[in-house]
Amino acid sequence: MEIIKDITNTNRTISNNRKIEYLVMHYVGAVSTARNNASYFKNTYRGASAHYFVDDNEVVQVVEDKDIAWHCGNDVYYSGARNSNSLSIEMCCYRMSNGNLNITADTEARAVELAKELIKKYNIPIENVVRHYDVTHKNCPAPFVTDEERWNNFKKKLQGEDVQEETPDKNNDSDYEKRVKNWQDTMNLDYKCGLEIDGSFGPACREQALEHYLYYKIPTIKNEHVKVIQVNLNRHGANLEVDRSFGPATEQAVKDFQKKNGLTVDGFVGADTTAALLK
Repeated sequence: MEIIKDITNTNRTISNNRKIEYLVMHYVGAVSTARNNASYFKNTYRGASAHYFVDDNEVVQVVEDKDIAWHCGNDVYYSGARNSNSLSIEMCCYRMSNGNLNITADTEARAVELAKELIKKYNIPIENVVRHYDVTHKNCPAPFVTDEERWNNFKKKLQGEDVQEETPDKNNDSDYEKRVKNWQDTMNLDYKCGLEIDGSFGPACREQALEHYLYYKIPTIKNEHVKVIQVNLNRHGANLEVDRSFGPATEQAVKDFQKKNGLTVDGFVGADTTAALLK
């Protein structure tokens, strides 16, 4: 599977001779994305970390397999897993209507795929795939602690067994909300805006869209924000190469979109144009 590497410079212990015997499953414990977490752990000392973060769309590696992540240390242990002999996978979360955090079917499936690869690569026995809870009795990953059957089904999937279950998903998110969340996440990644990933294009989003507006200049603006805009321009009928670079072709596509939607035709992607593009 595709794994994006964004290795932390701070939150790990360098090691070259350790034996990997366990795989420990976690959940993040907050609403976030894999890239959010990679950014969080990148350069600032946090006193914690994990090898991999998984969300609905991607896997990001933050600590090299050979090195020690700080994910299950404690004074009291209930299994043989330690930071020094294990790999760790953190599953990202969403918040349900009752306020509880959960893990989507897509994130879980991606975690299963990654876990299978690691199990095979390091010859980890299935009984050594454990929850953080099994190591320290911390309520993590909570959906797999409160629902023992769900954890058992996760283990069955690792062994290739077919499992019939209803895994909670973000069914209440419309396609529009998903697009807004993707834009919010990208703005946080590129500009560290601190936007809440809530799928609502409100005043805080408009403010950040105005502050970090896009336009054609030399040298060209090139980042993930441009990519999101290009993808949405294509969704509205443009035929751009999605190259993350705001060049003349992207400017013209913006002007065409603005004219078609009754917006000021200036080629600038600010709050009004962004809001219209995400619809």
